[in-house]
Amino acid sequence: MTIWSRLPDINITIETIKKIIEENKGKIDQIDETTLLHRLSKEEKQISQTDLTKILLILETLGYISVQLSTKEEKIIKLLKKETR
Repeated sequence: MTIWSRLPDINITIETIKKIIEENKGKIDQIDETTLLHRLSKEEKQISQTDLTKILLILETLGYISVQLSTKEEKIIKLLKKETR
């Protein structure tokens, strides 16, 4: 991922997180990283594990999400802000 391609991947990722949470009608307010990667690949948006980690770090720094470790290898993503610019 180069500096020039980050913004579209970030937008795609945050929109996908919002879609997954909205589809569950508020029953869940968090998703795991595997679910997110699976959904992105299902929608034909190929983002590598490394790029996803970078994107999640950026979104967490901006205050849109919170990322916590569930297990040694799995991350839980919680949406904090529903509005994005």
